[in-house]
Amino acid sequence: MKAPIAVLAAALLSFTAACDGGREQAGEVADNRSGAVEGEDSIESGPAETMGERQDEAADSLNEAKEAQADALEDAADAQRAAAEQKAEALEQQADRTRGRQ
Repeated sequence: MKAPIAVLAAALLSFTAACDGGREQAGEVADNRSGAVEGEDSIESGPAETMGERQDEAADSLNEAKEAQADALEDAADAQRAAAEQKAEALEQQADRTRGRQ
């Protein structure tokens, strides 16, 4: 079940990477209002837009790191759960042998 989620997350990240983030869009508006760029349709980025883009990238990186950490914690929980189940099974078998029910 994790594989389809990972594929969906990757697709979503690649889609959102092509779009301007909220901070970048706000910076673009600020640059247009201040006259830092020629106009709204200008290809060049002003200082506020550039700073907003960097802030969006930093926020995306932080979110990706948090997601990776959460995935690692889930994997650790799965591993501990599997080990506990294996230990419980071994104890049940030991109890059966003690009772003489191999």
